[in-house]
Amino acid sequence: MEQEAQAQVSQEFQKVLLSSVSTALPSLLDDEKLADNSTKTEIGHEDVLGLDTQAFDRWVPYLRSGVEKDQLGLITEELYNSVDDHFEGLEAQLLQDSQVSDKLRNSIGQISRVHNLIENSLVKDINHIQEQLNYSTNEVIMKKEVYVNDKKTSLKIFEANILITKVLQILELSNKCQELIIERDFFKALQNLDNLERIYLQEFKNYKFQFLKEIYNSIPYLKSSIKNECINSIRNSFNSNIGKNIGGVGEAYFNVYDEELFPTWLEKKDMMKLGNFKFNSPVEISLRDEELVEKLDLRNFFHLDEFHDSILIFRSLNELDYLTTEFKKEYEFRKAKIIDPLTWKKSQNSGGGTAFGDYANDSFAQSLNMGFLKQYLLKILGFLLYDIHLNRSTDFMLVNNNYNATNEVWDALIVRLEPYLDHFVKSLTMEEELNEFKNFMCIYVCILENQKLNIEALYKLLIWVFEKVCTINKDAFKAEFDILLHDDDFMPLAISDRALYEKMLKICWMKDDELAKSKANAVDNSDQFTITLPFSPLYPMTCTLLKKTYNKLIHFIGTYYRHELHTLNSILVRTMESIFSNVINEKIRAKLDSTSREEIAQILINLDYFIIAAKEFSNLMTKDNILQNPSIEIKLSSISSYVESRKYAEDQLIDLIDSKVTDILETVDLDWNAKELRQDPDISIVDVAQFLEMMFSSTLVNLPYSVQTLLIFREFDSLTRQFLDILLHSTPPRISQESVQNFEVDMKYLESIISRIFPTQGAELNANNNVQSPVPGTSPSVNGYGRSSNTIENNIKSLEATFTELKQCIELLKIENVGEYNDSEVRLRKYPRIKPEDAVLLMSKIDMPLSPEMQPSLEDINLTNSQDSNYRELSSNGRKIANFFNRN
Repeated sequence: MEQEAQAQVSQEFQKVLLSSVSTALPSLLDDEKLADNSTKTEIGHEDVLGLDTQAFDRWVPYLRSGVEKDQLGLITEELYNSVDDHFEGLEAQLLQDSQVSDKLRNSIGQISRVHNLIENSLVKDINHIQEQLNYSTNEVIMKKEVYVNDKKTSLKIFEANILITKVLQILELSNKCQELIIERDFFKALQNLDNLERIYLQEFKNYKFQFLKEIYNSIPYLKSSIKNECINSIRNSFNSNIGKNIGGVGEAYFNVYDEELFPTWLEKKDMMKLGNFKFNSPVEISLRDEELVEKLDLRNFFHLDEFHDSILIFRSLNELDYLTTEFKKEYEFRKAKIIDPLTWKKSQNSGGGTAFGDYANDSFAQSLNMGFLKQYLLKILGFLLYDIHLNRSTDFMLVNNNYNATNEVWDALIVRLEPYLDHFVKSLTMEEELNEFKNFMCIYVCILENQKLNIEALYKLLIWVFEKVCTINKDAFKAEFDILLHDDDFMPLAISDRALYEKMLKICWMKDDELAKSKANAVDNSDQFTITLPFSPLYPMTCTLLKKTYNKLIHFIGTYYRHELHTLNSILVRTMESIFSNVINEKIRAKLDSTSREEIAQILINLDYFIIAAKEFSNLMTKDNILQNPSIEIKLSSISSYVESRKYAEDQLIDLIDSKVTDILETVDLDWNAKELRQDPDISIVDVAQFLEMMFSSTLVNLPYSVQTLLIFREFDSLTRQFLDILLHSTPPRISQESVQNFEVDMKYLESIISRIFPTQGAELNANNNVQSPVPGTSPSVNGYGRSSNTIENNIKSLEATFTELKQCIELLKIENVGEYNDSEVRLRKYPRIKPEDAVLLMSKIDMPLSPEMQPSLEDINLTNSQDSNYRELSSNGRKIANFFNRN
């Protein structure tokens, strides 16, 4: 390969020489004036060589390459061979050309001189080059020695520079640590200390630099300073976050709920008709505006960068236990300051040597009022929110991964606070105060509940507040009902204002058919509106008061209370039961000791409506369904109390009427020895009849139908029995036939008032030309309103049957042939209701005495008693009918 390269170089050099010769040779041949002396020759050669310096420059690289490779002789040899090869054919041509031949001959000498010149010049150049090369080599060797020495020095300088740089870096790190500590950027300061320590141990551990050792020895002190400053920064963070402004944080957070979330929910609740859902329920929480929710982000209230830095620092130092220990010490101190004047330890005194629970000497209890309590609880709320945010932000590291830490703090606090809260609520006696406390505490409970804190103690307190409100409302109802009862006139309620009447129908509980009849009557008399309702003003006023009280209680728990609905419902039902039974019923029952028939009759009517009210009120509470359970049905037990009071009122009214009838009968003085016949009843009988007619047509007209029927049958049965007793036992041994006939006139007159008490169909229509009082469909008045004519006729027939025994006795006294009584067929047909002993007594009073043989024997009397047993049972017909019509 090397030879091929050399051959190639020679060929290329040959081409360069040939091209140079081809240009220079003609000028040499044409120069005939060339001188022969050496000077001229040299000059001529110089001129020849100087004719084409560019050609010579083209030789230089090849010549230098040959010199450097020490191949100049080889190149010369190759050049000669090349000339022979290139000029082989040219020679014959030149020989044939005389001119050229001449010129060649003349040029041979010149070529020889050129050759010598070239050879001398090349040797000289080579020698010169060799000298320069030697000089250069020596110079390079010297410079290399200098370079090596300089390089060693430079390396030492570089090493020294690196060392100085690292020393400066340590100094800068040390200085930077100081600055970062001053700037309170402790984590970066700790990182710089770690870098400083690492650099020193890696680079300068074996160096004896005293100042570096001092810097290194200061690292523990700086780390200790960082730890101390971190603890101080935590203390400062406590001062800024849970210092005097902690109450303001609690208040701001509370106001977001109270002034923004709650009013917004009320608007949405009305707009979306979400009546059964409460504030803070899952539905309400899901509908909250995101902008309002963002306001509740605890990061808006507390900044905990110091804690994050401290955790990073102490974790880097592997001293998290020390941090948590110091944190607990400081945090316990802060807790004690926040809950002051309460103490963490329950056994400790509240201050000033007072025993726990001695509220009279307890400064905290003495300072309790609504404003102080709100301020104190808001401060506690702010602290709880801070504790929650701190634990969550630090991943519960500071509390040893106790995820229930805040709840434990709250539970410990509420144990100490609960007795004071109970004491405070116990001192609240005004409904406005309780309502204010409820509104505040319910929002407070909602916040705690959303933060997953225990609300059991506070919710029990709220339930107690509801109980107190129920008690206050019950007492207020009792006081107002006393006034209503005292002012009631115990008269049917007459209304002449249509608007008031419409309002009354909405207020009062009545049966549907009764309402329809009332409205029909109101329409029929639209020109001159006047209507009378059966109950007295006490009933609608009480209904209004009941609804008002119930609505207040429902509203009190309707917005916030979400838990223990069964307890709330039990309290509500118990309160309304107490109002119905212990207030309304007992006070009305106490009024039944009155001696006024009108008053008792009106009370009885009112009781009938209060039974309806109790039933409808049960349906109302079932419909409201505060238990949110549609399968629960509420029924007030006071209904049975009203039924018992109604029964007692009936008995009282019956006793009064019986007493009055008895008093009137005591004034009756009939002449049993009269000799003159009367066409008109005795004046005392007229008094009795007028009393009964007036009582049943006016005083008792609005009583329920069954009660009226009971009283009518009872009184007429009692009346006929008393007259029968007068006839049997209060008459003289002998009575005249005229007195018997006069007595018959009296009894017929009494019997005639039955048709006036139960009017006929035509009389009823005439009576209805005037406005009648609307009465319940199940309890129409005796005058026939709402009853069929068949019912009235049956009642009249049943009532007339109470006079049967009395009329038979009168017929027996009028008998002309006393012996016919011994005829069993006649006796059973005409005198079935008369007892044999009474018949003997009556016949002994007439002017025709019985002969011994005509007197019935004892056996006949017994036989008669046996045969007539079924008929004698009819003597108690009045009582059976009365029991039939009496309501359960």
